[in-house]
Amino acid sequence: MFNLAQAIAEWRRQMAAAGIKRHEILDELESHLRDDVARQIGSGLSEQQAFKAAVQRIGHTRTLKLEFAKISGIKWAISRKLMRVFGWGEAPFPDLVNFDASAIQSLEFARSEPLRFHHDFIGTEHLLLGLLRMETGMVTNVLGRLGVNAERISREIETIVGLGPVHETLTANMIPYTPRAREALLLAVQEAKTLNHLQVGAEHIFLGLLREGSGVAAVVLKKLGIDVERTRNEILRGHS
Repeated sequence: MFNLAQAIAEWRRQMAAAGIKRHEILDELESHLRDDVARQIGSGLSEQQAFKAAVQRIGHTRTLKLEFAKISGIKWAISRKLMRVFGWGEAPFPDLVNFDASAIQSLEFARSEPLRFHHDFIGTEHLLLGLLRMETGMVTNVLGRLGVNAERISREIETIVGLGPVHETLTANMIPYTPRAREALLLAVQEAKTLNHLQVGAEHIFLGLLREGSGVAAVVLKKLGIDVERTRNEILRGHS
């Protein structure tokens, strides 16, 4: 029979085993988990169903560990940081109805990238690698005019993220997007609207990754001297 208290205790143990060892962080995560479970039960789910849904909302242990590693060294305002980094209360995944063929193709490529690295999440780095697999198109042309090639970007990403543990049962369709990746896609939609483009293309996803600012993709692109304004201008030139 399902025991909610035992399930939460085991979940906390798994979080600590994955490398999230600071008690104040674990306490805050558990608090959010319990609040979410209570809301789910209030909406009619059983304790077991509510627990499973809440755990999925918070995310996988490896994803959480990597996200904390990316912002290590920053003074913690824990509640605000958790809200921003893990997306509690964030906007939903964007509707893809207005994404053009190039954008959809890049997302398909991005979905297979985590398997190469044994990752159980789709992050900004995987979105960028998906764009780089588009051998022709606006992003390729823009990168050429900016003087940066896809191979250099790929090497920088591989240096930062490395390989994760092997997930024998993991398939591409099971892999969730991280909050940073979803934010980049929402920003891509904004960019298309700002530029008065009818559809969201691969180039707008590229801009969204730059504008997101904190993910691996933005870090790598900025390191290589690629900035938002110049990229936006090059995209406008390509559309003119």
